Amino acid sequence: MSDKKLKDKKLKDKKLRVMSISVEPEMQELLKNSAKKAGKNVSSLIRDLVENHLALIVNEGEEIPVIIKVPVYLKEDEEGLKEWLAAKTQAIIKRLCADE
Repeated sequence: MSDKKLKDKKLKDKKLRVMSISVEPEMQELLKNSAKKAGKNVSSLIRDLVENHLALIVNEGEEIPVIIKVPVYLKEDEEGLKEWLAAKTQAIIKRLCADE
């Protein structure tokens, strides 16, 4: 079975529900063009976009708060701030991924 037929079958099995959205004409054109480039229809593209976006959202209670106090001297030093943040990011990753 081809990928397209398999995907169509999965969509039918999901029992999709119809929704409507309102967008500006420019957004509609962007969605149409993007879907065409991706080889999808607009509905499929929007489903994928929504699914990917929602996957990034962390539900309340499922997060680990991290507070970073940035030194004032870095306020207008973009390169210094990037370097400082990179070091802090690595430290946070090590701490959160460490075996307890």
